[in-house]
Amino acid sequence: MSHQINLGIQVVPIANAQKGYSIIDQCIEKIQSSGLSYTVTPFETVLEGKYQEIMTLVNALYELAISKSDELVINIRIHAKNGRDVLASDKTDKFNG
Repeated sequence: MSHQINLGIQVVPIANAQKGYSIIDQCIEKIQSSGLSYTVTPFETVLEGKYQEIMTLVNALYELAISKSDELVINIRIHAKNGRDVLASDKTDKFNG
């Protein structure tokens, strides 16, 4: 599993809105400091990198969020190809002029 994948992650703390947004912001800060390529959108953050590196980060995000919230939903979507990289730019460059 040495090829690049894309992983979309949405962290949804079951908490009041202000506390929930604070937890989400802390997760995004952890993503920003990870060194992995990422894109933040209003609904999820898309990560790009090697599978094991991303899953290590996903575990760290889980640990962070569950330590701050009594209940948590994390939605994850993975796009992978057998023997080839998945690059976000291959999907989006055609729309960026």
